[in-house]
Amino acid sequence: MVQERNNPSSTTQNGSNQEKFKRAQELYEKYYASNNEAYFDQLILVTDSIYCRKIRNLLKQNGCYNDDSEHAAMQEARLAIWERIQKCRKSGEIDTDFSRYCKGIYYHKAMDVVRKHNTYRSHFSDKIGREPVSLDTLLPDGSKSLGDTVEDIKNGPETGISLDEQRRVFNSLFLLYCQSLVNAKAEPPRELALYYARILPHVLHINHEIETIPEEKMASAKWAFERMKDKTIKTLGETSEEEMKKLISHTLSWCKSFWDQLELPVYISTEKTVLKDVVYTSVYNKGKIEDWSESMHKTVVKATFKEALKDPKLVELATDYISDRDKISCLIKGGRDK
Repeated sequence: MVQERNNPSSTTQNGSNQEKFKRAQELYEKYYASNNEAYFDQLILVTDSIYCRKIRNLLKQNGCYNDDSEHAAMQEARLAIWERIQKCRKSGEIDTDFSRYCKGIYYHKAMDVVRKHNTYRSHFSDKIGREPVSLDTLLPDGSKSLGDTVEDIKNGPETGISLDEQRRVFNSLFLLYCQSLVNAKAEPPRELALYYARILPHVLHINHEIETIPEEKMASAKWAFERMKDKTIKTLGETSEEEMKKLISHTLSWCKSFWDQLELPVYISTEKTVLKDVVYTSVYNKGKIEDWSESMHKTVVKATFKEALKDPKLVELATDYISDRDKISCLIKGGRDK
């Protein structure tokens, strides 16, 4: 458990927390007895105010603090509190020190986030702890990387590489990229940001359904925002899956984690709802879509690269075929500075 620091200057704060502990216990007992959701909402506001700073500090100490990691830890803690109360009610035993019991819940949920962060970092790092491999990392022969710029096939017919074979390479890499996304198990709003800001405009352009790719960067938060406007996250999930099956591959479906997360309770301001019923654009703005599209893209690229390395022939062909002028290169390499 996180140990409280003995600090004379914290006397006032400790006194304030004592009042909050008492208030939280009262709200817990009222909710336990009445099952009135209003009491639960008030309870969460109080426990959040007690433990939010501790959660933030714990994440910072472990090098994984940001708005999203804090949000994930707090949401998981709130859900665990609700589940704990249901368990108490089912057993018929009221917890006389529930407000302090919540300390363990918030702590352990924060540590879950830390462990996930460390697992990811370890998974994509080599044995001596270097940072995750990049598409710009040289291949073993030291000649070029998967993302290297090479002469466009159309300007070098002497290589004898067929356009059909080139398309197969592009399609294989793109499908790997999409498969990595749908299997990523990230939060649905993040995954949808990448799909709508980067993948869908690319596919629609290839199919001549839109004339130009928005903003000429293979990603457009503004375009995505308009496409997603006024739709719930559940609707966007269902629509995007249908589009991927129709436009890319019938094998593409959001994984079980995506749909399971849609059933989780969330708080929008102080209102409790479930994630699937959240209207995406009423909560997340263009800036958030841009940030999430960028961060998810980097995550998916790493996963795509890892899968591509399992097929040496694909890697060999990709390094020969991919040009910076090719759309697949923009999609796979990506980034705001490309």
